[in-house]
Formats: sequence, C-alpha cells, structure tokens
Amino acid sequence: MSSGGCEPPTQDYDFSAIPYPSELQSVSSREVVVKVSLGVVVNLVALVGNALVIIIVVRSKRMRTTTNYYLVNLAVSDLLVALMPIWVHVVASLNEFWVFGSFLCKFNPFMQITAMCASMFTLVVIAGDRFYAIMFPMHSRVTKRKVSYLLILVWMASIAIATPLLFMYYYIERQWADVLETYCDEKWPMKTEADGSCDGGLTSKKVYWIVVCGVLNWTPMLIMMLSYTFIVIKLRKHKIGPKLGASSKSSVQQRSTRKVVIMLFSVLLVFIVCAVPFQTIKIYFLFTQGQQDFGAVLLMYSNAAINPIIYAGFNESFRNGFKDLVNCIMNRRTPTASETFETEYKQRSTVRTKNVPLATLTRVPFTVQEGIELNGQTPGKDCTAIEPTAGTSQMPFSSRL
Repeated sequence: MSSGGCEPPTQDYDFSAIPYPSELQSVSSREVVVKVSLGVVVNLVALVGNALVIIIVVRSKRMRTTTNYYLVNLAVSDLLVALMPIWVHVVASLNEFWVFGSFLCKFNPFMQITAMCASMFTLVVIAGDRFYAIMFPMHSRVTKRKVSYLLILVWMASIAIATPLLFMYYYIERQWADVLETYCDEKWPMKTEADGSCDGGLTSKKVYWIVVCGVLNWTPMLIMMLSYTFIVIKLRKHKIGPKLGASSKSSVQQRSTRKVVIMLFSVLLVFIVCAVPFQTIKIYFLFTQGQQDFGAVLLMYSNAAINPIIYAGFNESFRNGFKDLVNCIMNRRTPTASETFETEYKQRSTVRTKNVPLATLTRVPFTVQEGIELNGQTPGKDCTAIEPTAGTSQMPFSSRL
C-alpha cells in the first residue's frame, strides 16, 4: 500500500524528566484470584489432557487410525495454546504494562493465530474425510500417508497466515521520570486517505483480520455444518436394525461410525462456540477502537481444554487409555499383552450361568443336532454334558459350544 504522507515520526523524544501522565491502575485481589484460578484450571486441563491424547495414540498401535491422527494434530495445536497464549493472556490482563519483553510480543500472537488456523483447517480435513467416506463408501479411502501430507499442508498454511504478525508487532519502552512504560503495539502498513489524512494502518489491519476470521474461519464453519448435516441424513436413511450374521456386523459398524461422527461434530460445535465470540469482538473493535475482552479470549483458549474431555466422553478406547496411563503414573502394575490375552480367553471360555455357583453344577441335559462333531465324536440327539463340580478340572466337550 502506498504510504504517501503517512510516514511515522522518526524522532525520539526524551520523557525521562516528565512524570507519567496517567495514574497507574491497581488490580483488586479478587480479580487476581478469579483470573489466575480460571487460567490455571484451563491451562492444566489443556496441558495434561492433550498430552495424554498424544501419548495414548503413540503408544498403542490399535489407536493409530486416520481419525486419531487428525485428533492428535488437534491436540498438538491445543498444546501450543496451553504452552504460551493462555498464561500470557492472564498475566497481561493483570498488568498495565507489557512485562514479557520483545520476543513474546511478536511470538505470542503468531502462536495464537497459528494454533487457531491449524485447529480450523484440521476440522475441515476431518469433515472432508468423513463426508467422502460416508457419502461415497465405494471409493478408495484416505491412507495414513495421505493424512500425513494433508497435515503438513495444514501447518504450512497456518504458519503462512500467522507470519505477518511477526512483522506487525513491536515492543516499545518509554522511560518517564517515575516509571518505565513498556507496551506491545501494532504497526500495520499505512495508507493516505482521499482527504490527505493518514489511516494509521487501520485499513491493513481490518483487511487481515476480516480475512482470517471471516474467510478462513466462518466460511469453513458454514461448509462443515452443511457437510455434517448431509452425513447425518445419510446415516439416518441407511439405519440398520439389529440382526444376525452379516447384517449384525454391518449394524455394529454403522453404530461405530455414528459415534465417531457425533464425536467429531461435537468437537466442531465446541470450537465454534469458543472461537466465534472472540472473532466477532475482534472485528467489532476494529471499527470501534475497543479493547479485547478477557472472558472472550479465555473462552477461545478453553477450547484446548474441552477437546480431550470430548474424546474421553465419546470414545471408549480413549477412556481406557486414560485409565491405563493414570495407573502407570500411580505406579500400578499394568497387565502385559500375554496376560491380557489370557484373561480375555478365560472370560470367553467360562460357562455363563445366572447366579449359580460353579461347584453345584453337575450333569446338564441338552440336545445336539445329529451330524455335529464334538471333540471328534458324533453324539446322538440326547446328550449329557458333564459340567465341572468342585474338584473337576476338565470338560468332556469343547468349551466353544
């Protein structure tokens, strides 16, 4: 953009002999306790929850599915939010001046927008994958290799969108007679208006945030909502009732698919609820010159803490993984793979009875269709199975009946 007569002043003024012109604001102890408590809770849940999600998928081969790879990518972006923007936002809201120096002045907004865009783009990829798999089930599925390429593109696009912020934010120090004023300010490319006045970079700032919030967030949100609507309609039309044989297997698969769709749709809804208020206020304040609202920003960051709770609530594998990791942390011994297999085999081989002690079982008459071999023998129509009594260790017929 042409800067014209909008060049900022280059002369440095000396304010060291002048008292600070404003009264320093004080923060009440109640406000400190509330903000710090909320920040600590959100930050801890986000850190622990998303770290556990990543560990569960990494340590279990059974959990390494394409859908879980997407969720791990979401967990990584949420971890970035927990590592920096959450606590930076809380501390900054309690101080009148910027206390984090030059590096975080530039890197914190860069990290915030990178994580927000990475989450949004990952949700877009998830919605596209589910839409393609359910609406066109006969076509080839997305492989893990393709997923890795898509996720690399997600992060490249997110970093590219956030990179301008590294050049637009500046750390400034101003020494007054009684205080050192430090703040983190924005300097966007300025434009000369038709009347010769300077816009102070407001036009460039508006264009950037409208593109980020409106084009790159709200438009994909609308498309994803439509995609999940079509998916739900498709699943309802092809609902399969409980039957035997192959139909029963299809019913189980469809119920599993429906649970996954509900979980992913819940993740999208929570993201919309958490992010849209901040984005709306951000754009509104571009035209009114207002300040960011603490609650709206913290609500956006709380999405990072809510996602792991959604995974655990809708996915039994994640719940079991959480329990196993907690057992490991508590120094409890976890069963080995062979012990787990042995336990499952014994459970499947045990004779199921209703509230009848095993020691009281003796001979149970039953009928077997002629021609069926049991342990190499072909019994007649009327047979007797000898169930184990107290002290009996073997059964005459196969336990797989």
